[in-house]
Amino acid sequence: MAEELAATNGFNAFSLTLLRDRLLPEILQEDQNEITYWAGKSLARGIELHGIADIIRFFFDAGFGTLSIEAQNETEQTWHLTGEIIDMRLYENEQASFDLEAGFLAAQTQAQINYGAEAVWKLAKNKVIITVYTEVPATLPN
Repeated sequence: MAEELAATNGFNAFSLTLLRDRLLPEILQEDQNEITYWAGKSLARGIELHGIADIIRFFFDAGFGTLSIEAQNETEQTWHLTGEIIDMRLYENEQASFDLEAGFLAAQTQAQINYGAEAVWKLAKNKVIITVYTEVPATLPN
């Protein structure tokens, strides 16, 4: 599998999985999920995006995976994160964390609607489901 990880979408997926799913868990231990969630929020605060299409494009360009929005209502968004990198990360580490991506989506939503937002994630078959909750009724533009 390591050979297959060598290059995905023009970046080195092996180095990403090595850092995200082996080194960070070792260093951060029980604090990994909280720290990477807040790191995702911090990262998002420094990147100006406008709407769903920009967020989806950013996830692809950053090597996070293929993001799609499955549902959006006034106080909740449901996103699916899929793709080869997700499959590879889960193959290498069944306990892979996607808190960085969840934190990023929470902070991007908050920045775009100007109200608080938080996110949670869970694994489903071959995908990560990220749900973003907003403090007030608001939706992201396309």
